[in-house]
Amino acid sequence: MGYADLANYPKGKAATFINVGNIHQYLGDFDKAVDNYLKGIEVFEIIKDSSSVAVTSQNLAALFSSLKKYDKEANYLNKSLRFLPKKETKLLGFLYGDLGLSETRVGSLKEAFEYFKNADSLSKMIDDKRLDFFVQRNFGEYYLLNKSFDQAIDFLENALSINEQLNDEYFRVEILTKLGEGHAELQDYSKSIDYLNRAVEMARLNGLKEIQEKAYYTLSKVEVVKGNFKKAHDYLNKHLIFRDSILNETYLNQINYYEKSFETKQKEAEISEQSLQLEQQENIILKKENEKVLAYALGGFLLLALISSALFFKQRQKSKANEILALRTKQELVKLEALIDGEENERNRLAQDLHDGINGDLAVIKYKISSIGQKGFSPKEKEDYGEALNMLDNAVEQVRRISHNLAPPSLTRFDLTEALEQFCNKQNTLKKVNISFQHFGNRVNLKKENETAIYRIVQELINNILKHAKASEAMVQINNHGDKLTITVEDNGMGFDPSNNSTGIGLQNIKSRVDFLKAELDIDSSENGTTTQIALDLNKMNEI
Repeated sequence: MGYADLANYPKGKAATFINVGNIHQYLGDFDKAVDNYLKGIEVFEIIKDSSSVAVTSQNLAALFSSLKKYDKEANYLNKSLRFLPKKETKLLGFLYGDLGLSETRVGSLKEAFEYFKNADSLSKMIDDKRLDFFVQRNFGEYYLLNKSFDQAIDFLENALSINEQLNDEYFRVEILTKLGEGHAELQDYSKSIDYLNRAVEMARLNGLKEIQEKAYYTLSKVEVVKGNFKKAHDYLNKHLIFRDSILNETYLNQINYYEKSFETKQKEAEISEQSLQLEQQENIILKKENEKVLAYALGGFLLLALISSALFFKQRQKSKANEILALRTKQELVKLEALIDGEENERNRLAQDLHDGINGDLAVIKYKISSIGQKGFSPKEKEDYGEALNMLDNAVEQVRRISHNLAPPSLTRFDLTEALEQFCNKQNTLKKVNISFQHFGNRVNLKKENETAIYRIVQELINNILKHAKASEAMVQINNHGDKLTITVEDNGMGFDPSNNSTGIGLQNIKSRVDFLKAELDIDSSENGTTTQIALDLNKMNEI
């Protein structure tokens, strides 16, 4: 730690905290492990290393899961989701899997299934057998809990096949055990016994007592159903032996931990006693020194009083300057709000004029043209007549679409989530880009002006994708957890350099609305696509 500080290497300091946390976790001192992990995360946040914040938060969530503190597990998994860059497709796939498993542990199977589907979608985008294995295994776990045992077995057998290619015996034992449980529920006892015996043997070779304990318990239940009570009794005894062994190891680890803590406290007490003796000797010396210092202190006190007065006056001036700056910021925010309100009013007026004026005129023109009889028209004139009607229909549709984009009626009838989903669906009818919409967490319920600002941001981003990105796929995602709301828009287009487009009208409009919402804007663009993320603090936004 000291070397990292001396070398001004904060990432090394954070890594040291994480390694110390790993040691404490191995020793069973979970409080100190958590404390060091949190210190590491704090440093990663300061240096803006988002990937490391995400990975460490995910590891911390796993620790809380092992301690059965599922609310804290969920909190740190969601923190990992907020910080993990969306371009980290593989890591995001594993994270969605962990989020799904976290939901199963609290009985939220519907939410778990949505996370598992997201992981499956990402798995299909990349060629990674380990991610594919966990996707199949997680679906198997879900269907076991949902008591859909046929589907569970299909996914678990897929997972077993992939696992054999990966040659990972630890997870293979787990899959064999779950297959044994699934076949037992379907009363296919011969297959159940075969899978469970394979699991027991492999667990024995790898020293996995927890798996043996669980497998023997299921074997005992199967033999009871088959009427083989002697075998059932033998398996139950083995189950109890392993369970007691696991409990004894747990207690022994706790006793060792407390013994070490006691020895440490004894040593600390001895050191404290020695320190007390030294302190008494030092006090005698200090008393003499203090008599000398007192004389100097009286003189220094007068000097300090003068300096304090000067500092107080300077601080007062600084406070006044800060008050003026805060007032200017508030005035700028009021101007920005008025500008955005004025723009919305103008959009509504234009939309009304288009709908009631031009659209009405076009409808009358179409009616009058349609009433003209085609009798006596040549084939060419009939063709021109039909083409003119089609062009009028297209013009009416374009005016209607422009009117709706200027003032979408969905925002007045629905909340932000439904309005954005409808917007994406309407854009999909153009068949230019396939836009998917995702929503996680709580429903979004904001002031109408704030919802309108967010809607306009997403609308501008999607319009930019349609016009410039040359993309085939895009996604709009809303994450609303606690007091944090994150809007993500990404595409697989050709990307752009945000610094070269900073003066574009569209991007300036987006930045103005982000400033109005007191939000943070992050644009990550490459030749493989663009990800735009808007992070909003709902507490700050409610102050607007």
